[in-house]
Amino acid sequence: MSGIRITGGAMLCIVLLASMTVNVRATGSHAAPVPSLVLRASAVYATDVRGIIGMQRHFSTVLHAGPVHHTEESDSGQLMSDGSFVNISYYRIADDGKAFSAQQIAQRDAQTNQDWTIGKIFFKEPYDRRYTGDYVFDQPQACVACPAGTVAVSFGSGIKDTQHGSGTMWIVAATGRVDRLTYIPNVLPSHATFGTVTETGGRAMPNVWYVTRIDGTYQGKAFVLKGTGTFTGVFDHFRQFSTVTQGRAALNAGTI
Repeated sequence: MSGIRITGGAMLCIVLLASMTVNVRATGSHAAPVPSLVLRASAVYATDVRGIIGMQRHFSTVLHAGPVHHTEESDSGQLMSDGSFVNISYYRIADDGKAFSAQQIAQRDAQTNQDWTIGKIFFKEPYDRRYTGDYVFDQPQACVACPAGTVAVSFGSGIKDTQHGSGTMWIVAATGRVDRLTYIPNVLPSHATFGTVTETGGRAMPNVWYVTRIDGTYQGKAFVLKGTGTFTGVFDHFRQFSTVTQGRAALNAGTI
């Protein structure tokens, strides 16, 4: 479960994925069966994120629109329990190079934690068993340009919000782990006309495979200005904790 927050009244957008062939239908009892490899990937992911896990997040957003250039960078810690959100704490935020005050960081903390608590912001990955039912899937296909043993599965969702999308995920058949996932959000940020997001998986810890990088590219228009935007998220410093209390203490101390 990863999250992207695009800030500012930005003109953003993304390149369409021409390779998407999945037939997006409304989810429900008439949806096609979930491919066995996707079910296996869901089970493997659930095992990987079991327990109390903390990580650091390093986000960078860059917006260009005519003479306007805007950047935001941030460092934060996140704690989750069995893959579900527990808490996020920002350590640093800089807007166009100017550091946020302690009060501004506290406000961002409060808003972010409120949004995550009620289930907003983060993309609901199709291999997360909590959300697999929100999607329909094509059968796995051979992936010519991928490493040996990797297959491609196209997916789509009829749920029209920012947390679902249509795209392709590449799964390592031998392990059931998702190597990479690229999607177009069903609902784009304000002023965006197109956009694509890629999540790259990696070995976060010896026994944990998780998203270690997110790259988003957007294009859009506001008034007479056309613009582009990019988002980069890097996830590192993963740690496991015995209890949520122990994890919260490390999060608050900035020692994750």
